[in-house]
Amino acid sequence: MAIVISIMISLITGVSIMYNTQYFWGKESNSNINTMNCTINNMTSTFSVSGFFALVIVVVAVAAVVMFMCTARGF
Repeated sequence: MAIVISIMISLITGVSIMYNTQYFWGKESNSNINTMNCTINNMTSTFSVSGFFALVIVVVAVAAVVMFMCTARGF
């Protein structure tokens, strides 16, 4: 379980960093990148940019705590 949560943290962090550095620009021909870009654009327009990334930080922090709890308990 801790491994799965660790991978999830890495993916969320990586996608948010790539969005912040505008890595997705010009790659709209890939439907997966286009979907992620549109989703993040919609979320940033709803929550504002700082609100969205604050939400990402909270989700990653909660996932990290759960990961450490699963590691300590041996799941």
